Amino acid sequence: MRKMYVRKVLLFALAMGLFPALPAAAQFSLDLDIMSRYVWRGADFGNSPSIQPGISYTVGGLEIGTWAAVATTGNPDGYEVDWFAAYTFETDAGDIGISLTDYTFPVPGAGDYFDSDSHYIEAGLEYSGIAGTPLSIFAGMFLTDNDNNSVYLELGYDAEPLHFFVGMTPAESDMYVTSGPAVINVGFGSGKTISVSDTFSFDVTYDVILNPYAEDLFFLVGISL
Repeated sequence: MRKMYVRKVLLFALAMGLFPALPAAAQFSLDLDIMSRYVWRGADFGNSPSIQPGISYTVGGLEIGTWAAVATTGNPDGYEVDWFAAYTFETDAGDIGISLTDYTFPVPGAGDYFDSDSHYIEAGLEYSGIAGTPLSIFAGMFLTDNDNNSVYLELGYDAEPLHFFVGMTPAESDMYVTSGPAVINVGFGSGKTISVSDTFSFDVTYDVILNPYAEDLFFLVGISL
């Protein structure tokens, strides 16, 4: 079925149509991260190092793009391709962001990418720099392909050079594999830039993540080029 593909195109068209005349210069970005693990909201995907490329286009507060994760062992559980559209409103009391993300986990050769069951669309709302503080709040809800419309809530705190976060789901969730309200993503992270020459440098990130509900602990390291 192609209706999900059409819906996705319409979402991006709508996002572009809502902001037709943004004054800022456009920016096109190509990113590549190499991670020791792909851990998302307290869950491991692929059980292997992960290569994560990204392409994005930003103009004013609008950003659209795509992002992927590929397990280096070829584990299909670690293969993901996402599309997203987001807009950030800058205010004196902090930045407010709205987003739509289409999560997909295509299996090469399966031929099911255009099936609606292959797409998980999440609406997100984020408020960062709350009233001039280092606090941020994110709320995301899955709109499709999830019977209980799983919700994720995260509180973040930036205390340079560390970032702290606590994430939870407020109800039973198929997506996060919980039988009720649960804290699933707690930890902190940091990073540094390493300069190789006057023209080349790369970022190294470190994250310690605990999923109290699943009793899993991860220590991740990643390189961003």
